[in-house]
This record gives sequence, C-alpha cells and structure tokens, in this order.
Amino acid sequence: MNDRVSAWLKGLGLDHYRAAFEQNAITWDVLPELTDEDLTSLGVLLGHRKKLRRAIAQLVQQGEGDHTTVQAIPAAHPLPPASSSRAQAERRQLTVMFCDLVGSTALASRLDPEEVQPIIRQFLDACSHAISRGHGYIAKYMGDGLLAYFGYPHAQEHDAERAVHAGLAVLELVKALPRDGRQDQDIAVRIGIATGHVLVGELIGTDTARERSVFGETPNLAARLQSLAAPNQVVVDATTRLLVGNEFEFADCGAVALKGFDLPVHAWQVVGRNVSVSRFESHRSGRRAHFIGRESEIALLLSRWREAIEGEGRVVFVSGEAGIGKSKLAWRFREQLREERHHTIQLQCSPHHAKTALYPVINYLRRAIGVTSEDGPTVQLQKLKAFTVANGLHDPTTVSALGDLLSIPSGDQRTPVMLSPDKRKELMLDALVQLLQNQADRCPTLCIVEDVHWIDPTTLEFLTRVIAGLHQMPALLVITARPDFNPTWSELNQVMFLTLSRLSRRESAELLVSATRGKTLPLEVEQMILAKTEGVPLYVEELTDSVIKSGLLIEEPHVFRLKTALKDFPIPDSLQALLTERIDRLGLAKEMAQIGAALGREFTYELLRELVDVAEPELEQALQVLCASGLIMQEGESPVAKYVFRHALIQDAAYGILPKASRRTLHVRIAQTLESKFAERTAREPELLAYHHEQAESIRPAIKYWFVAAQRDAARSAHIEALHHFDKALALLARVPQDSEHLALESDLLVARGPVIVSLKGYASDEAERNYRRVKELSQGSNNPEHYFFAMWGLWVFHLVRGPLATAGVLADDIFSWAQRQRNPEFLIRAHTAMGITNSFRGRLIEAKTNFSTAKAAIGLATHTPEKQRPHVLPYTQEPGIVARIMTARTLLISGEVDQVEGLVQEAIGIARKLGHPFTLAFAFATAPWVYSILRDAGRTLSLAEEGITLSKKHSFEVLLAYATFFQGWAMDELGKGEGLGSVLDGLSALRAAKASLNSTHMLALLAEVYLRKRRIDEGLGVLEEALALVHSQGETCWHAELFRLKGELFLVQSDQLIAAAEQCFMEAMEIAQSQHAMMLELRAATSLARLLKKQNKLDMAQRTLSSVHSRFGKHGANPDLADAQAILDSLL
Repeated sequence: MNDRVSAWLKGLGLDHYRAAFEQNAITWDVLPELTDEDLTSLGVLLGHRKKLRRAIAQLVQQGEGDHTTVQAIPAAHPLPPASSSRAQAERRQLTVMFCDLVGSTALASRLDPEEVQPIIRQFLDACSHAISRGHGYIAKYMGDGLLAYFGYPHAQEHDAERAVHAGLAVLELVKALPRDGRQDQDIAVRIGIATGHVLVGELIGTDTARERSVFGETPNLAARLQSLAAPNQVVVDATTRLLVGNEFEFADCGAVALKGFDLPVHAWQVVGRNVSVSRFESHRSGRRAHFIGRESEIALLLSRWREAIEGEGRVVFVSGEAGIGKSKLAWRFREQLREERHHTIQLQCSPHHAKTALYPVINYLRRAIGVTSEDGPTVQLQKLKAFTVANGLHDPTTVSALGDLLSIPSGDQRTPVMLSPDKRKELMLDALVQLLQNQADRCPTLCIVEDVHWIDPTTLEFLTRVIAGLHQMPALLVITARPDFNPTWSELNQVMFLTLSRLSRRESAELLVSATRGKTLPLEVEQMILAKTEGVPLYVEELTDSVIKSGLLIEEPHVFRLKTALKDFPIPDSLQALLTERIDRLGLAKEMAQIGAALGREFTYELLRELVDVAEPELEQALQVLCASGLIMQEGESPVAKYVFRHALIQDAAYGILPKASRRTLHVRIAQTLESKFAERTAREPELLAYHHEQAESIRPAIKYWFVAAQRDAARSAHIEALHHFDKALALLARVPQDSEHLALESDLLVARGPVIVSLKGYASDEAERNYRRVKELSQGSNNPEHYFFAMWGLWVFHLVRGPLATAGVLADDIFSWAQRQRNPEFLIRAHTAMGITNSFRGRLIEAKTNFSTAKAAIGLATHTPEKQRPHVLPYTQEPGIVARIMTARTLLISGEVDQVEGLVQEAIGIARKLGHPFTLAFAFATAPWVYSILRDAGRTLSLAEEGITLSKKHSFEVLLAYATFFQGWAMDELGKGEGLGSVLDGLSALRAAKASLNSTHMLALLAEVYLRKRRIDEGLGVLEEALALVHSQGETCWHAELFRLKGELFLVQSDQLIAAAEQCFMEAMEIAQSQHAMMLELRAATSLARLLKKQNKLDMAQRTLSSVHSRFGKHGANPDLADAQAILDSLL
C-alpha cells in the first residue's frame, strides 16, 4: 500500500484499517473498484463501509470518472461529501448577457428557412466564440439569440468585466461577418448585461430538455436592457457599471422605465474600452492607500501600558476598515504581555446583539465565573459568590446586582428586582465598574473591547463610565472599531486614537511569507496576491491560504511551484467568492459551517450537536476540518467547546450560499431546539429566539419574543434597545391577518412603546403622535378603557407641546368628559391635571388653579411615596404628580402667590430623586428651571439645568436636553459665567427641530432679556416679534404681558423718540396681565412703567401705579420682582 492510501484512510479517521489494506495490496488505483463485499472481507464495519463507499465515490467524481486521474486528498483531514449526487441550487452573484440578432423576423419573412439558417448560424458562432474566449458559459440558444452567464458554473476573476469585454468582442465579430447578397442590410446585434443575485443550479426538465434553472430578476433585466439597446450597442445595468469601475467608457442612458419593473432602472451604454487608466486606477479611483507598518503601533501600545501600570489608566482606540488587522493587533499586543504579570478582560461585541443590553459584559462574566447551562441555580449562585469574594465584592447587593444581570437568583431580599429599573441599572453599572477597579487594584489589567461598532447602548454607557474613571486605575483599555463608529470620549486626555492603514507592499509580502510558513511562492502568484489584497491583512492571509489549498501548486521543501499556467485557474478577486470556494471544499463540514453561520458569529458544540443529523464522531471530525481550514476558531473542549467564525465575512459567505427555503427550515430547527432544550438561555436572551423565529417566518412566536425582550429593556431603562425590539415586533405584526388577536396585541405593543418613543424622540414627534393615534383607533369602542385613556392623554400631550393649545384644550375637555362618564377617579385626576396645564399656558390662571386644586385634593399629593407612584410612571412617561407640582408652582408664581412655590418644586424634585425613574428625574431637572427663572434665581436654575443635561445626554432624552441647555445658557449669562448665549440658541434650535413649542414665549422673552443686556436691540425686538406671533398662532398667551413689557424696555434703550411707544407697551402689558389675573407679570409691568414715570418726574402717577399692584401682594414671600418694586416705591417717598 502506498502513502496516498494511508494518508487517505487517516484523513477519514479510519487509520486502523491500514494494516488490512496493506496486507491485501489495496493500492490507489484499486480503490475505485472496491465493492461492499470486498470491504466486508477486509473486516470493515457496516458504518465504516458506508463512509468508505461515499469517500470512494467522491474520488471518482474528482477524477471525472477516470480513476487513474484521481488527485491526492488534501492533507487537512478531508471528509466524505454529502450522500446525494444531485446538484443542489445555490445563491450566487451572476452576470447575465443577452445577445439578440437585429431584424431576424423581417429576414425570416423574406427568405427561405434554408437561406436564413446559415445567417443565424454565423451570428451565433460569432457570439459563441467571443463568449467562450471570455470564459463565459452559454446557458441557452434561443432561435436568433442566446443567453450567457459569467460567474456560473465557476466564478472567475472580474466576471462583470469579462462579460462587458465579451460583449464588445461580439460587436466586433458580428460587424466583420460577410454580407449575403440577399440581405438588404448588415447583420447587427443588441446586447444587454445585468448583474445580481440569483438562485441557480438545480436541474429542471427531462431528457434532452434538461437545463440548469436560474431564478431572479437579473436575467429578465438583461433581456429588457437588450431590447433597449440600439443596433450594435451594449447596455448594462448600474450594478455592472459599478463593478467594472473605469475599465470602460460609458454613456449615461439615465433612469428608464422597463416592462416588468415597478421603478425606473438606471442604464449605461458601453462606448468602448478605457485604455487611459490602469487596473488599479480603474478599481480604486478616489480611494486613499496609505500603507503603514505595525511595529510602531505595538510600541505605542507598550508605551501606554507602561504608563497604565504606574496607575495612570490609558485608552487606545484602534480604528480601521474591516479586515485591516484591528483584532490581530490586539492579539499580538496581548502576546507581548504574556510574560508580564497582568489580568486580561476580553469583551466581544456582536452584530446580532447590538440591541441586547450588556451582552459582551454578560458573556465575559459567565466565562469568568465559570457558569454553564448544566449548573443548577444553587451551583451558579455558589460560583457567583466565589467570584465576587475573590474580586473583593463583599456587598450582598452587589452579588444580587450581578446575579440579576446574569439571571442567577440570589435569594436575597435586597435583590435589584425590588428596585426601580434605573436603580437596578445604576447598581449593575456601579458593580461592574467596581469589579474592574478591584481587578486592576489587585493586578494590572488589560481590557480589550472588540468591534464596538456593534456595541449595545448600555455597554457603551458602561464603557464610557470606565473611561471617565480610568485615569485612577492601573489599567489599559484597548478598543477596536470600524471607522463609522464615533466615540463620545474623544476629548479626554487619557484617550489616544490609533487609525490603522493598509500594509505596505513590503509588509504584505512579509505577511504572505508568514502565511506560507516561510516557503516561497512563484513570483506571478505572489504578485497576483499582493495586487488583489491591496494591503488588507485578512485578504492577504485568506487568499494565500486558498491558493495553497487549491491544488494549483506543488509543495516542495522550501518553495511552491505551479502545476500549470496560472490562467488555467484564475483566482477570484472577490473575497466573497474566495470564501465561497473554500466553503465548497469542506465536504460534510460545509453543512456544519452553514448551520453554525445560521446560529451566529459564535456557536456552541452543545447546540450544534442537537441540530445535525450525523454521529458525534463525524461531527467532531467536521469541526476539526473547519478549525484546520482556518474558517473558525475553537475555545474550550467538547462538549462545552465554543466556536467562533474567524471573520464576519466568513460567516456571511457560509450562510449566503443557502437558498432562503433552506435557511427557513434551518431556523425552524434552531428555534425548536432552543425552546425545547435550552430554556435557560432563551429566558435570558429572548431576542435570540425572536431572531430565529423571525428568520424561520414563524411570525407570531417571533412577535411574542421581541415583545418580551422589549419589555425587559424598557424595565431596565435601556430605551434604545427597547425601541428596536418594539419596532421589530410591530413590523412582524403587520404581516399577520388583522383579527381580534392582532388588534389587541398591536394595542398592547403600542401602549408599552409610547413612553419609550417620548423618552427618545420627544412629546411632539410625529412618531409619538402616530403611536397615540393608532392606540386610540384600536381602543375606541373596545373594552379597554385604560388603553383609550392612554391614547387620549398622549394626543393631548402631543398638542400641548407642539400646539396649537386650542386643540390641546379641546382634547383636555374631551378627556374630562370621558373620565366623568367612566366614573374612574384615576382618570379624573389626570383629566384635571391636563386641563390645569392647558389653561395655565393659555393664560387662564383662575381655571388652572381650580383644576390643580381639584387634582391635588383627589390624588393626595402630600402623601405620595415612590412605591405608590411607581405604577403611574410607565404609561404616562413621567410621574404625573411631579408634573402637577411643577406646573402648579409655575401657575401660582405667575398669579403672584409666591408662598407655596418653593415647597412644591423642591417636593417634586425630592420625589423624582427617590423614585429613580430616569425620564421623570430628567423632566424635573429640565422644567424646574422654568419656575426658578421666573423667580430670577439663576443659581438654582443653573445647577438644576446642568443635572438635567447630564441625565438627558446619558439616556438620549433629546427634548429635555434642549430645554435644560437653554436654561443653562440663560443662567450663565445672568450670572456672568462665560458665554451663555450660544447654549440659549442651541437649546431653541433643538426644540424647533423637535417641533416642541411649549413654553416658547417664556423662553423667547428670556432671550430678549439677554439681547437687552448686551444692547443688541434689533435682535431683541426680532425675537419678541417671533414670540408675539406664537401667541396668536399657538395660543400660548400666558407670557403675552411680559412680551409687551420687554418690548417697551427695548424701545427705551433704542431711542428717546420711542418713549411714548414704550409707555404704551407697559400699559398694554398691565392690561393683559390684569385680564389674566397674572399679578406677578402685572407687577413687572407696573414697575417698568413707574420707573419711566419717575424719569419723567411724574412721581405721584408712578407711586399710584406701582403701589396699587404691590399692595395686593400683602405678606407673600419676598422675591426679586417684589424687591425691585419696593425699591422704586421707597425712592418715590
């Protein structure tokens, strides 16, 4: 027996039959002749006989039926192929060419069939010659035309380019055809070329009519483009135009309407070959190619590490395109530190979990703690406690927080489940930061966070916290991301940015030698690899590996040599095509790769084993082949091993080959397996089950699990993730028939989604309005009054914030009338609150105070506790009692009833802090300044606004951030602290963008004050005109009087000629304030008028004007406006 047979048996895992084969002189050329009886006589077991027969059949197939030409099996542990020899359909990118003879119908009508036949034969021969020369595949002759493929049955280099070259060659050959004397014109051709994704390969038909089927719009598009072309023209679609770059000159045909296509299709006419540019220029036009080495990057990382271990924590943010070597750089640096005492934390972000809160952290903790799916709750808790003790975390609440994060029940009464979502989230993040701090204090720590372009928002929040406090830790944080990720910590001193460029040609060549283990490649092969990979390390490694395993080369001790001319085996320049070829060569392991790809970037042996229909030894052998091929990496040992695709593109390639029907079937199996055998994981990650049900088109279960994931995230205040999951559920629900179950579920989803939308996009967003309006439609006339009230309340808030207030008033009245009919005390409380707020902003202060008083009496504001308030929060975005307090305080203050104002605002803020609900707290911080700015307390305004800014930025509360930013700017200007005007204008701009106009007249009045202080009179008057226009368009009349007063003050500064106009403004302000019972604004107007009268020496009139208002305040608490009035009155004595 020769070495080839021995290697073959070893590759199959049947090396123990080697002696029997050798004793019976079974040589390589005899293998294809072995029968089942022969194998039995050799003592081969039944299962092994089947495996050998499949492998022998594959040998014959590789030799194209001639066993004497069978090639050696590659050394990397080959597997037998799938048992079926029938060609399976595949998804491929295909370039399709349609060629059609011009005027053939007219020709046939004038000539005898025997005269037409040689003309068409000449034409088809010319087309066939050009296409064959371009390595195209003639799929079908169709009378006077033909259909050709480029990219099937074998993908080759530059398929689209070869198709266009062939098309131009057809034109040249057809033009050169001799003209028959019976023809009244020369032969001409029309050619259409299109590129796209198709399903190709399955045999259809019978006997001689059998052909390879192609499904997809690409062939139809090519046919339509052919009909669009003029005689002797080649017309291509936009995709083909993009793929060929500047290799050809084109004329833009524009967007054209084609039969069978709903939208116009962009088409291009090929004018000719472009000989003015090189291939590099044609394919890399406009792209920068800076090539730098990696030694300097390693040195930089080491330098930062030295600083970090001295207690000055550092961050290195590594950015670069996919495949550029970010992960490899981090790995190499980690290897550099192998001999040094340190601790490593590895966080891997996932594209499938970009909306799963803290997914990378959870994965790390489960690995670090050693928790497995086989551990019971008691064992898991024991491991968790041991881990926390070992890392200096002794507080039971910390254990509970981490247990809650990992879904490990702690059994402790202080469990975070009993806390508010925000408190739970804070506790978790604090525990995680403390864990990192403790680990770093015990041992210098290297923390690598990979692929943060896929990071979930909550992990990003954790990472931001770590970075902010890292300067006090002996730790280095290495973060990798693609260029489209924009970090928020770019200004911090401890952060350094490192952008990886492509490798130089010399460095790429060094990497190529490393990939061949020091063996030299033929020069033409090396040059092709270097030209194709263009300095992207992943491409260099993958393409080199593919060439070595392709059978193109003969391996010798120190070099590789070509077996045949390189043109006989063109290497695909597309990494996708390259990876597809590698996957196709995997045999049975190909199916394992595809199942793994459907599972995700990472998959476990345990789950894969449940999904495959092969014995465990064959599964393990298949996984060994996958690991040996370099497509995946293994972590741990079976049965707890985890496998990771080496690159996302590899996973995409393996998955992309599968037809959609096969994908659906596979996802059904995955979902069923997860539900039946991995209940703990699905409870922890409902979005995983939702994803597989969705891909399986099991719509209702997918909706269910997306909803569960959304509710979990909303409860954790992970709003961005929650919105993503809600929207996934709603998108799928749209595909379900609208029966009663559908409508009820849609209403449930929208009610739960409403507060999330408001938190992220604002009260006045179009999306919020659509959400509430749809809930109203669904709940109107139903037996769900809570949903109907939620919708009415949301629509009222929408119009309150966006305007006009008249509409908000109608809605508030409707809510009240409906609540009365329902006889529901809770609804009535909210209705009175809605009417009070609306009336307050409309300047109806008496009615507003009555509404608030009624609501306060009913709700018992003074006795509220966080536990009682909590049920009211989520359906209404923020706790209504806090809203009522702040709006009541504002109304009383404008009315001149100062005594209760401070107490109400502080009570609201105190309750918000205790409640710990992020949006409620941010609302309190953003709106309490409305009151303190009226009190002219710039210090309180500034401190609250800054807290509101911090919290709103943290949770992406854009509208509250805009309000807080405005009042921060006003307070800074009032206090003379820097340039606050910019923040004032930024806040207003953001509110306009969000279509939020509530309180705009007050804010524009404050902006006018800023301009008045800066003596920018024209701008101040312009702002007041804008505000006065809003009074009429929006109905926000509560600040009408103050606008006239400020207009008068600006007139006085602008010109002495405007004194009379200013006096008229003050008088009109007093009149408006009196009609609204806005005594504080009346006092301001009277003070301004008295000051003017004093300057005119009209002292008696000044004294009467001001004292008549001032005296009505009685013993109400002091404030700056009362003090100003008193000072003027004192000066008039």
